Amino acid sequence: MDCHNCGAPLNWDGSRPIIVCEFCSSIRSVDATSGSADRISPLDHPSDSDCPRCRQHLVVAAMDGLKVEHCEGCHGVLIQRHLFAMLVRDRRADFRGAEARPIPLDFDQLKLIVDCPGCKQAMEVHPYYGPGNIVIDSCSDCGLVWLDSGEMSRIEVAPGRR
Repeated sequence: MDCHNCGAPLNWDGSRPIIVCEFCSSIRSVDATSGSADRISPLDHPSDSDCPRCRQHLVVAAMDGLKVEHCEGCHGVLIQRHLFAMLVRDRRADFRGAEARPIPLDFDQLKLIVDCPGCKQAMEVHPYYGPGNIVIDSCSDCGLVWLDSGEMSRIEVAPGRR
């Protein structure tokens, strides 16, 4: 990703919601939402991974200022497992709206097999054992979690302990 002011390459550490250009000192926010249900902000920089669902090239993005990879085709999200846990904890704690009515688990999703963008092996497909009744894909070897579009928002608004 390049600086919008001077064109110099930017590096983002993924831990703060801003990027500061080391050449011209301009600042870019990475926590503004793009209007997606999951509040993803694409950062106009290709990642090194392909989407495990639709095979498009993923782009670096931010969710609440944390670094993720996002598919602009199917709107899925690839996220490190420890960041996924942080997002779930923080979003559920901050949520102040009406809780959504539970949607039954879609057992057909358990039959879908996707390859991990990291190691290229089949990801484990399983129900997420927290709120939201979703099926997630995870890779224990790489520490990655794949979320389909809308799954993070379903976790956020699901009824249950916050």
